[in-house]
Amino acid sequence: MEQAQKLEGRRKAGSEDRTVTPLYHQVYIVLREKILASVYAPDLPLPGEHQLAEEFGVSRVTIRRTLKNLELDGLVDRRRGIGTFPVTGLRVIRDRYNIDGMLDPGKFRDAPAKISTRSVQLINSPAHISRQLNDTQQVLRINRVRTVKQEPFTQLTIYLPKNIADQLDSNLIKKKAALVVLEEAGFYMTRTEQSISAKAADDVSALLLEVPVGSPLISMSAIFFDHNDEPLAIMEGLFRPDLYEYKTTAIRHGTGKSAHWTTQHIIG
Repeated sequence: MEQAQKLEGRRKAGSEDRTVTPLYHQVYIVLREKILASVYAPDLPLPGEHQLAEEFGVSRVTIRRTLKNLELDGLVDRRRGIGTFPVTGLRVIRDRYNIDGMLDPGKFRDAPAKISTRSVQLINSPAHISRQLNDTQQVLRINRVRTVKQEPFTQLTIYLPKNIADQLDSNLIKKKAALVVLEEAGFYMTRTEQSISAKAADDVSALLLEVPVGSPLISMSAIFFDHNDEPLAIMEGLFRPDLYEYKTTAIRHGTGKSAHWTTQHIIG
């Protein structure tokens, strides 16, 4: 009943918010993770519609829609008159993020990723971008989407100050990773500041990443600096949490009061 109470709380909190994640998708996410984690025995059916509806505190109509989506995604096998069985041997492709991955978006652990450029446009700097780029008034905004096995999992937005973008090959910007083009043009990055958070998918992100509006997304932002500690670029990414994971390794140095930890990148 704990899951039902959580879903009920979300339903009340989002009763006046059209962007709240639909209940069927909330149930879908929970069941999907359980199936992938082999919580359900492969030779036994999932709990019935009535039991699942009671467990999640939703209607049987919602459960039927959830099970239908699980079937369409190849996660369950629905056998008429017998039950719904988890599909065995499933393998999820998850990208491991690291700095090298931002410089070379084609490097991934499990499968080659494809990246498509959706738009390249000179715009007036959004306020939060202008502040981070020393009050730059105009920026070149590059919108891209990464896919693995035809599944979109990352929406990337790169911002370059106009004075820097003017020195880059516009054709290369459309075809290659922006940070690679920067370095090839002689703009070398020596450090980055990163932040990670979560956001709800708006109508644009939902369309690009093929998720319902309001779905939770991992949000990551990185600002890159040169050897003079001047900002060169900002990259903002929205990631589908079902196809993406963030991992680092922390190593302890010393003991007692002098002990401290450093992080080590995981190469994907």
